[in-house]
Amino acid sequence: MKKILFGLFMMLSSLSYSQFEMGMKMGISSTELSPKSILFNNGENDMSLSIREANYGFHFGLYTRVSFANLFIEPSFLLNSSSVDYDLTEEIFDTGIISNIRSEMYNNLDIPLMVGMKIGPFRIQGGPVAHIFLNSASDLTAINGYAQQFRNATYGLQGGLGLDVMKFRFDFNYETNVSIFGDHITIYGDSYDFAQRPGRFVASLGYRF
Repeated sequence: MKKILFGLFMMLSSLSYSQFEMGMKMGISSTELSPKSILFNNGENDMSLSIREANYGFHFGLYTRVSFANLFIEPSFLLNSSSVDYDLTEEIFDTGIISNIRSEMYNNLDIPLMVGMKIGPFRIQGGPVAHIFLNSASDLTAINGYAQQFRNATYGLQGGLGLDVMKFRFDFNYETNVSIFGDHITIYGDSYDFAQRPGRFVASLGYRF
């Protein structure tokens, strides 16, 4: 009983010396994807689909931070929108090769949980991040036999540096994802992916309320 009371006393003492803050955050991200192609047949012609460009993503939302001494825990809840452009090539008999660009957009709720240490105004941080799928819009649905099935959630790891200046919060992180990009694609029931785990740079500007 004495140990339990002592533990509760220490926990309450720690909370009394901790600092809590809350604010808003917004920023951009740049995704790294290799231009590997997948080959398939749409029922009539041979086709190939390759990544042309991963466009900049944009995010905004709220963060909270609990600090004790030089250590902190910072969960965030960020709405994130990103898109990818694809090169779609179709080889048509007697006509030749036809190429066009198709786009796909994704909306997720990103939940990074950063744990780190403050050194003056600077922060060293890292932790897991969850991407909760919300919705998507895709030009690829025009392909015969194309279907998509996104996972409800994917996960990754983030790490980087931060800087606090008055009420402003600057963050520069790099993220690796444990999921393979493109594993939501099926064509006539066959699964395809681009056999790579995407990484991205994430830059954010926050403001403490």
